[in-house]
Amino acid sequence: MTGAPYPWPDDLAELWRHCLGRAAREPGWDTRPPWRGDPGLRAALGTVLGFPAGEGGPLVSSGIRPLVGSFALLGRRVVVEKPSYAGVVTSFERCGAQVLRAELDEALRIARPAREHLLWITSPWRNPDGWSLDRPAVERLTRFVDDGGVLVQNETYRFFGTGRSAAALRVPGAFVVGSMAKAAGPWARLGWLHGDTVPPPVEAHLRAAAPPAVWQRAWARFAADGGLSRLLDRCRTVAALTAHAAAVSGAPRHGGASVLLRLDVEEPVDHLRHGHALRVGDGRDFGAPAGTVRLCFLGCPADCDHRGLDLLPYAEAHRAGPLPRQEGAGP
Repeated sequence: MTGAPYPWPDDLAELWRHCLGRAAREPGWDTRPPWRGDPGLRAALGTVLGFPAGEGGPLVSSGIRPLVGSFALLGRRVVVEKPSYAGVVTSFERCGAQVLRAELDEALRIARPAREHLLWITSPWRNPDGWSLDRPAVERLTRFVDDGGVLVQNETYRFFGTGRSAAALRVPGAFVVGSMAKAAGPWARLGWLHGDTVPPPVEAHLRAAAPPAVWQRAWARFAADGGLSRLLDRCRTVAALTAHAAAVSGAPRHGGASVLLRLDVEEPVDHLRHGHALRVGDGRDFGAPAGTVRLCFLGCPADCDHRGLDLLPYAEAHRAGPLPRQEGAGP
């Protein structure tokens, strides 16, 4: 439950290799890619992400971290929500940005004046706790943008929804970013950026941060041949497993790839490892309170039934109670 990805099935891996080989044999494989990205890939990403068809799709990047470097060039004070993935904070700091971490209420309070700040959030299905925007939170964040703030909404987990939970809110005026690192694997080196306008410093950095043309063409062909749809089916399977775990634990969230639990024991990570042979992440690594653990279902096969989890750690979690509901949390 540490987040290691589930291996691709052999036939899907073979399809990827076929698409990569085709892209490498076609004329223009060695050309410089358009800075906005391969048109076919942009269109495919735009379709699965729900962006208007007439816009040509989002800009293509090689992942989230190159985008962090781009936004650091704006020179703003950065506020990153918590709990969330700490790697974003580290990346901003290594780019010379001053970074604070805070829960959403506090983040909006300290990110003033808005015109001097950049606020980074992850929604839907935030890692580690599955939080998603609701309409009151969208309204407050919209006011931040209207006051001159830069808001970056990381949608890496947007694909991990099922049924009605697959619909997720966006903040008007936010820069929407994401990555295929969770849907495909950390090797994917494919991300995106969508916004009404791209600030010149961000554009300048992205012109040198796009994946090679042959890599983008391979992904475009993979999408056209049904490979991307199969990856998204896998994401929905993970979302269903996560929703089941959330329901068992009493957590007020659905979808995503991870669940954050509080256990009424000392050293809960060691307790689950030695007492239940279960490897999990420490919630403190994500800015969550002490005593919390993250269970991530990216590595689970589709037939995982979680019966052992139902009987062991979740029973203890019920005794301790779920985490307090965060202001602005989704259903």
